[in-house]
Amino acid sequence: MLKICGRFKACLGYAERLGYIDRVPFKGLDNPRGKHPDTKFWTFDEFKKVINSFDISEYEGLHNCMTIWLYFMTGLRVSEGIALKWEDIDFERKWIHVHSTIEKDKNGVWYVKQQTKTVAGDRKIDLDDFTITILKKWREVQIKNDDKDYVISRFGAPLCKSTISRIIKRHAKITGVPEITGKGLRHSHASYLINVLHKDTLYVSYRLGHADKSTTLNTYSHWYYSGDSTISEEITNSLDNLGLSIYLPNSCQS
Repeated sequence: MLKICGRFKACLGYAERLGYIDRVPFKGLDNPRGKHPDTKFWTFDEFKKVINSFDISEYEGLHNCMTIWLYFMTGLRVSEGIALKWEDIDFERKWIHVHSTIEKDKNGVWYVKQQTKTVAGDRKIDLDDFTITILKKWREVQIKNDDKDYVISRFGAPLCKSTISRIIKRHAKITGVPEITGKGLRHSHASYLINVLHKDTLYVSYRLGHADKSTTLNTYSHWYYSGDSTISEEITNSLDNLGLSIYLPNSCQS
């Protein structure tokens, strides 16, 4: 139902731009509420398979590898990533400043929007050393081609969202991993933060640029729940390390 409503509104919006109708009748109405389908994502092992499928010795392979790597390791929204410029990256302080997106105007023309999806979307994301290395390697190639602006670009032109989708689809097929979307890479990063690095809700919320942590909980609460199974062990080990092992069952005398 949500998909049908969205397509219908898109058709009416197109008719409005062409002048066939004066305005979309229900433009201000919200879409009907419904259960959003779960977004497919990659585990870290699946991500490794994809990364290892690129030939980074040539231009396209390095570019595509860098693109997938950057999205997986930062959790950027697709529109935030393609708007990213080299001036937004501080290699010394090891972060990127996210503050803009690339969107389509009413005529279907792409333009840079100097704001993110939410106020919280304007943020600084810490970069690990591996990500910095691959970005620097890509930067060297871009300098040779006199590319000075956009990070995710080919010969100076920012990449289209559809191109990113094609890269993902092609290498998912090559490696036999699930086919996901650009949004799926963002969810993959969230999964990595929560399930592998065990980061708390507040940190994940900030890094992903959510307006508040309730958005993070509503989207990823099932992952946090699955991680709670280790809490009992953590508490036991903590109390044991604090000298309270006398209270453990196997310490009691019969």
